[in-house]
Amino acid sequence: MRTAPTVLLVWCCACALGGSQPQYDYFVLTPTRVLARTSASPAALTTADGSSIAIAEVSIPGYLDRESIVTRTDDYRVVYSKRDRWAEPLDQAFERTLRQELATMLAPVGIEVPPHARAPTYDLHVDVLRFERHGVDRVELWARWILRGDGQPIDRGETRFQLAVSGAGTTAAVASLSEAITRLANEIADRVQAKTAGARDRSTRS
Repeated sequence: MRTAPTVLLVWCCACALGGSQPQYDYFVLTPTRVLARTSASPAALTTADGSSIAIAEVSIPGYLDRESIVTRTDDYRVVYSKRDRWAEPLDQAFERTLRQELATMLAPVGIEVPPHARAPTYDLHVDVLRFERHGVDRVELWARWILRGDGQPIDRGETRFQLAVSGAGTTAAVASLSEAITRLANEIADRVQAKTAGARDRSTRS
């Protein structure tokens, strides 16, 4: 007669060899402004002055730092999807999408946003507090950011809003999350342009 541990071992081996593997759906964040400009003619560039911005850091809370896509049901509870997964680490996906959006928005004014900048004019630090589905028909983004120049904070902001999900399913929710990053990028790009314009004015007067 087999002992209980032996039976358990045989059962586990049978499951590993013959059991069905879990099926996951994988999703990626996609820059919506870049998509919109794919078929458009490129914007004219102004004379570049060598300004650049680097995303030094994007931090996310621990409960988002996993593959499963998160849905917040209330202020105190989140649910992790058993099927829907991020195709890359969320902090890296957020940084990549934000960088591509900023590059598209700032290119017309001659400000570069390279993946790796050795001595950027500005460093951007983003602290993501919430970035998830909120119920079945909304997504939420809550982030604080700091813009530094020469190592000193020169601007900062806090963005928090919810967007409606225009459609059913996770694809629609991920599209809305991507749009949320576009809105954050637009806010930051406006502030960066204002800082750059101010620096140019001071240089012209001096």
